Amino acid sequence: MVGHIRAKGKCPVCGAAFIEIPKLGFVCFEHKTIPRKFYVDLPWKGERVRVFSDTTGQVLDSYDRADKIRDRIESELEDHTFDPSRYVTADAAKFWTANLLDRFEKDKLDGLAPSYRKDYKRMVRIAKAFFGKQDVRDIRKIHLIDYMKDCQTKYSSWKEKTLKNCLDVFKVFMYYCKGDLEIISKVPQFPEIEIAARPVRWVHSEDYPDLYDLVPDEDKPIIGFIMLHGCRQGEARALKCKDADLESKSITIHATFSKNVYREKRKGRKAKPYVIPIHGERFDFLAGRVRESHPEAFVFVSPRTGRPYTMEGILAVWEKVREAGKIGPELKLHHASRHSVGSQLVNKNVSLYRVSKLLGHSTTKTTEIYAHHELESLRADQSLLTLKKEATVTRLSPEGKGDGKR
Repeated sequence: MVGHIRAKGKCPVCGAAFIEIPKLGFVCFEHKTIPRKFYVDLPWKGERVRVFSDTTGQVLDSYDRADKIRDRIESELEDHTFDPSRYVTADAAKFWTANLLDRFEKDKLDGLAPSYRKDYKRMVRIAKAFFGKQDVRDIRKIHLIDYMKDCQTKYSSWKEKTLKNCLDVFKVFMYYCKGDLEIISKVPQFPEIEIAARPVRWVHSEDYPDLYDLVPDEDKPIIGFIMLHGCRQGEARALKCKDADLESKSITIHATFSKNVYREKRKGRKAKPYVIPIHGERFDFLAGRVRESHPEAFVFVSPRTGRPYTMEGILAVWEKVREAGKIGPELKLHHASRHSVGSQLVNKNVSLYRVSKLLGHSTTKTTEIYAHHELESLRADQSLLTLKKEATVTRLSPEGKGDGKR
């Protein structure tokens, strides 16, 4: 056995040292008193090391707790992983998961879209409550599984997507510890969470013009733009006149409104600016707007306020469209624009690669959600099959006589 368990202090009655009973503890036989604190005393690299607490800062207040720490230290010495600083509260606290999550939140929160921050902070708070003082260097897959199960128990109303988001936030934190802080060498494997694919709602191309007719005339510029270009409504609201290049008839999508906060970055951690052509049906409006306005002016402004559309304002426009067309609430604005653009183009046999470029996806994997809707193309292919017998056709010989063959 490496190291010894020592009693801290002496008998409070007589002041004599406590006597150890191996594997049982320490006691003053005369006054039947026992120590309240212990430590593990061991030699390490030519020095004397005394451990008074475990890696979470818990004082060794019982012989049994001290014995367990001694066993752990012995195992770490055999694996050449023993680090005395883990058992010094001031040093160990630097690696407590809760403390590092605080640092992670401060470092990352400013870069998050305002619409994400509330949920992000909540997910961080949940992780802090679960992992607490656990050394981040000791986190393994089993701990992540326990974390997932704990969330499933405490938040039983969560859907799979919310549970996955919670674990994804913690995964980002672990990569932060590995890449930014360089305090762990490997991120443990996270448990897989299966999420049932939700049906992508969209509007067929033959219904598109009728839907557009329902849009109030004063709001047609912005609604028509997103229905033909497929950008998000926040990206359309954030477009400025300087983003349009009339010579090449193109426009750069690089900013967005997160709720009603303008951000010089698109939604998504890996999202980058992208350039798309201006649709011919929208060019005249954009050209007039760009030529008549300051480069920093927003392309689309609300006719009611003279300012950029707010999130509430553009959604109110869509509500009017739904009411006018007696359309159910399940069809959202992004269904009738971004999803419809992707689905319609895939149905018209435009490659996933080209659709992904038009929608600003970083990979075609994201675009694949629209590949489930190749119904029109599949229907045309399917029509080539039949179970009906072909009609008999009489072929004429060169002499004009039928040969009776089909």
